[in-house]
Amino acid sequence: MKLKNELPNVISAFEKVKEKIPAHVEWVKKAGNYKDLETRIAWDLLYITKGTTWICELYSQYNCNDDHITTLAKRALRQVYPIN
Repeated sequence: MKLKNELPNVISAFEKVKEKIPAHVEWVKKAGNYKDLETRIAWDLLYITKGTTWICELYSQYNCNDDHITTLAKRALRQVYPIN
């Protein structure tokens, strides 16, 4: 995992909003605006907790792409609130 150094940071951020995740999952399900629920929730949480600037900095800092960031966010989500 290319962004493994960031995993504890993202897990910690997701833990801070853990109590709000179930309601958000239900809202997204009801809206139906997703292809993969886990990916959608992981990215939503990443935007909410870390922000766009932090996410954009990952690209240059780690020479990564969206797939790497998706893996990071989904692994953190699985630690905090498994969707499946």
